[in-house]
Parts: sequence; structure tokens; C-alpha cells
Amino acid sequence: MQTMDRSLFMILQNLGEHMVQRANLGLTRTQAFVLYYIHQQKVCTVSQLAEKMEVNPSAVTVMLDRLEKHRWVERTRDTSDRRVVHIALTADGEEILKKIVRLREQVFAHCLRQVTVIDPVVFVQALEELAEISTKMEIHQLSSQDSFSTKP
Repeated sequence: MQTMDRSLFMILQNLGEHMVQRANLGLTRTQAFVLYYIHQQKVCTVSQLAEKMEVNPSAVTVMLDRLEKHRWVERTRDTSDRRVVHIALTADGEEILKKIVRLREQVFAHCLRQVTVIDPVVFVQALEELAEISTKMEIHQLSSQDSFSTKP
């Protein structure tokens, strides 16, 4: 399990780093994540984004300032509660996100073409299945029987 954990971590780190460097779009991996999350939600609040990122709302505000400066997001105050700030992507934000997604697809395709120990289609199907399982899973469902060793 440690090997799988380390491998998954390295994949996410390396692919994210290569994507950001190759994109040369002037944004970080975290900013790309924020754009992607806002896109998925259509509109979200600063509090929702902070909770998803596991940071304080003030940290999100600083990041949103940068994204807003690039005209990638816009913030609007809730009409019934002025403390609530809604965030949405602008047309420029949607466009930059399309570039990120295209680039990510290119990077993944490049890596998958080099995988030799398993059919890339089967590998992607396994990842999709793991993603679905992990989305539905609750931590209290885990038991000691869920542990396994890769050692003979």
C-alpha cells in the first residue's frame, strides 16, 4: 500500500507540475484547481471553496484577488446576506480552464502511451472505478480486513 500511496502522490505532483510549466499561463496548480472547482459548481461561495481546500476563508480571498486581477473569476455579494460572497468564472476563466483541460489530456495521453505493464484502457477504467468507490466511501466503513500487503 505504501508503494501505491507514494506512486499516486508522485503522479499527481509530477503531472501537475509538468502541466503548469508547459501551460505557461501564469497560474499555479492550486489556482487551476480553484478554477476547476468553481466551474464544476457553476457558482460557489468563499466559505465553500475554503472548506473544500481546507484553508481559512482569508487565504481563499487572497487567491481570488489574483484570479480576479486576471479577470478569470468574478465575485458578487449575496442580495439577502451581504456577508456571503458568490464566486463564478468569467468567460476568460472558462477559456483558460479549457486550455488547462486540453493540456492535461495531452499530458495524460503522453504518459499512458508509455505504460507497458497494463492496457491503458483497463488502467483508466480501474482509476474510474476507484474514483467512484472513493467518492461513495465513508471512513467508518473501513475495517482491519481492508488492509493488505504487497509482500509475499
